[in-house]
Amino acid sequence: MGEVGRVSGFRVWGLLSLLLACLLAWHRPALAEPRVALVIGNGNYGSSFSKLPNPPNDAKLVSKALKDAGFDVITVLDADQKAMKRAFVDFGKKLADKGSDAVGLFYYAGHGVQVDGANYLIPTGANIESQADVDMEAVNADWVLQQMEFAGNRMNIIILDACRNNPLPAGKRSAEKGLARMDAPSGSFLAYSTAPGATAVDGKGSNSPYSQALANAIENDHVPLEQLFRNVRVNVMNATGQDQVPWDSSSLTGEFYFKKPDGSAPSQQTALLAPPPSTQPAAQSGGASKALEPAVAPGKTFRDCGDCPEMVAIPTGSFTMGSPKGDEADRPEERPQVKVTIGKPFALMTTEVTRDQFAAFMKATQREPEKGCYAPDGGDGKWDDNANFLSPGIKQEGNHPVVCVSWSDAQDYAEWLSNKTGKHYRLPTEEEHDYAARGGKKSVWPWGEDSASVNGCKVANVFDKAGKAKYPVNEDMLPCSDNFAETAPVDAFAANSFGLKGMIGNVWEWAEDCYHETYQGAPSDGSAWEGDSCAKRVLRGSSYIDNVWDSRFASRDKMEAGGRNTNVGFRLARDL
Repeated sequence: MGEVGRVSGFRVWGLLSLLLACLLAWHRPALAEPRVALVIGNGNYGSSFSKLPNPPNDAKLVSKALKDAGFDVITVLDADQKAMKRAFVDFGKKLADKGSDAVGLFYYAGHGVQVDGANYLIPTGANIESQADVDMEAVNADWVLQQMEFAGNRMNIIILDACRNNPLPAGKRSAEKGLARMDAPSGSFLAYSTAPGATAVDGKGSNSPYSQALANAIENDHVPLEQLFRNVRVNVMNATGQDQVPWDSSSLTGEFYFKKPDGSAPSQQTALLAPPPSTQPAAQSGGASKALEPAVAPGKTFRDCGDCPEMVAIPTGSFTMGSPKGDEADRPEERPQVKVTIGKPFALMTTEVTRDQFAAFMKATQREPEKGCYAPDGGDGKWDDNANFLSPGIKQEGNHPVVCVSWSDAQDYAEWLSNKTGKHYRLPTEEEHDYAARGGKKSVWPWGEDSASVNGCKVANVFDKAGKAKYPVNEDMLPCSDNFAETAPVDAFAANSFGLKGMIGNVWEWAEDCYHETYQGAPSDGSAWEGDSCAKRVLRGSSYIDNVWDSRFASRDKMEAGGRNTNVGFRLARDL
């Protein structure tokens, strides 16, 4: 073979070798994200604090589930202050060593208290005689957040199964009940075993209801992180008779699975590179190329743009709309009952539209707020010629639900958002709103079957002692207080099993439908119910000022499409 032939042959062989190497590399297992967890369970508090039998068991149970999910787990049981702080430091170093792609997780089971808005985890051996001793004897929860932040990894999950029964011994309970609310740092997911300011049960068995639900979900629920914790919330509420409502806060921008949808745990042996992009042409429609929008999995949250409202995909399903005849409320507008099947998934805003969000729309469209708004007070109420959404006559901040907006205003906001994103935003139908608000529940109220349950104040911003102090003319209040006399921040209460907040209480929400006096002839497929005369539109979800009977899932109201009210707002749906 001549020199030229040998050179050409080497070049061809080199190209073939390079191609083969690329193909092998394409199918070679890729390293999965490193996962590191610190799990602490404190229960043997001796005489200083009430002993908790379950936290060490909970720590072992959760550690096993995390190991099965591919985590490198550090488990620490019955740790004193020095051991806890050492564990935090070691955990932070290990997490940092894993690199920027690592996922960190911290789980704590045991006593926890809040003092002056700060949360403290109680080590074994702590000697706390007064509130002033807490900072010296306990461990500030911010410690672990700081260690995780210093590690510089991409995602962190913090789970606090604390605020157990009787966190302080008798005579030492100057600290407030439960834990204070903490906002998740950027790139973090923060979960509490119960709502801020409430207490969690330790459990009558060998584990707490929360740790049991969490470990079971990690091992069996192959769904995105946010949906997994919604499943945990539902299971804990069912196990505790709605007494304990887990809560979470998220600043995640990406998706995370403990175990992949096929059931396997991400690992260095199983994680593969994504396949190459498809070279098939997009689907053809009418001679034009049209890329189809990917399906959104039920329970998945998303935004169509950086400043767009957060949406969650609602699954299909069936429910019974309305109240049975002879029900305690016995309202004719809620009869006859209708069996409704939601056969097509849709998305719904996770919260009501906030005042800030509506203000951004008004600014973008160069509109001036229209004046005139009605303010109910439980009696005759009053009309204010000068009130508008920016100055409604009730105390509000930017993260409260926008009020003093009409059905037509809501339609304009939906049209603007649709034009901005290229997606179809709209008001939900009455049946969609009812179905989504229930989240699979069959109880009369979101908190259960008892109209006078103090649990209602943990679940929704409805008329209670706080409201009664502000509006004494109103009746039928809940015998408790949620500390909100009027509107609350849209995310002030825990989400339901679909990931929706404030579907009952805070403000009534506009629906797409015309109002009909009964359900006779109502659609049964989730579609909007129109009519020849549509002077009034449906309102759903109750508000801060309405009595407890209006806080039932079945309750409905009406208002003129152009009407504005200080207890009426809206949220949008989006077609999927």
